[in-house]
Amino acid sequence: MCKIGILGGTFSPVHNGHLKIANLAKLQYGLDKVIFLTSGNPPHKKNQQVLDAKIRHIMVKRAISGMDGFEACDWEVNRGEYSYTEDALLHFKEVYPNTELYFIIGGDSLRDFDKWHNPQGILKLCTLLVYDRSGGTVNSDFAQQIKGERIEISSSEIREDIKNGISAEDRLPNEVWEFIKRNHIYEHVPDFEEKLKTMLTHERFLHSLGVRDTAVHLAKLYGADEKKAEVAGLLHDNAKNMDNMYERCRDLEVELDEFELRNPALVHAKLGAETAKCEFGISDSEIINAIRWHTVGRPDMGLLEKIVFVADLIEPNRNFPDVKKIRQIAENSIDSAFLECVKSTVEVNKMRGADVHPNAYKIISEYFAKFS
Repeated sequence: MCKIGILGGTFSPVHNGHLKIANLAKLQYGLDKVIFLTSGNPPHKKNQQVLDAKIRHIMVKRAISGMDGFEACDWEVNRGEYSYTEDALLHFKEVYPNTELYFIIGGDSLRDFDKWHNPQGILKLCTLLVYDRSGGTVNSDFAQQIKGERIEISSSEIREDIKNGISAEDRLPNEVWEFIKRNHIYEHVPDFEEKLKTMLTHERFLHSLGVRDTAVHLAKLYGADEKKAEVAGLLHDNAKNMDNMYERCRDLEVELDEFELRNPALVHAKLGAETAKCEFGISDSEIINAIRWHTVGRPDMGLLEKIVFVADLIEPNRNFPDVKKIRQIAENSIDSAFLECVKSTVEVNKMRGADVHPNAYKIISEYFAKFS
């Protein structure tokens, strides 16, 4: 019978200690493979700010790339909702029937195991393997020990060191360390505005301030979260002046459609959403989506997305034929202003002989179907 180990965790970031524990479990218990399960929305960290799950999972994939018997799983990342260990084990039982599952945890987790969601259900689905990072002996009636020396590596300490400018190179797989450095993950950001000023041209920075202020004004008018509007408006163009955008998109696994591949000017929106996660520590999905869709839009836009989309076109520094009319409309209806912005963008692109993104026509059709 196949034996599979599962090492679940936030992995923020995955480090050499995780790899060592997985390898010891594999060797000592004859596991056919160990699955690294990146947590998506961990219930025990509801009130903590955690680096975006997709970024954490990219680091996991880079950490174990080319390592025999190790596999990365993004089931929880894609699931979105709060996920408990029992949910994951039920999933793996379905994917791997007639397989013995071994769930790998640390000694600190074992001490709190009785507080987990349905611990008895977990024990029916798997064998617990416990590694005590202090190197001590595990005493348990329901778990088995992974034996090994003391491991003095902590993800929280790594994050704190990077924040304070201390290298973590010796504690991380090389690919993970290089990824963190390239994308400025975990670095200290004392002030969003000051950091953004170093990333943009002066003109683009002034535009971003204008979008921020306009977005906050519209949020007040339409009952959106003003703080989220402020952040999304300020950071919406954070990637606008970046070099090597396509290369950075590949590094961060940004999916671009055919239209965006042909039109480099549009790439900054999706790249900016990922950069906001890495460099500014943004994990709020509303803010991320507002940044991601502020150029081409999409059908069924949320309120904050519409606000930032409209603010981008009508902020005080903008000057085009319809801008005064759209500003007036925006004072009375965010939906009407959004539609006028989309229609204006289509007309301008046609006049320039430029392509129009298919999303624009989908949005217009949606609005006519909804309000006609």
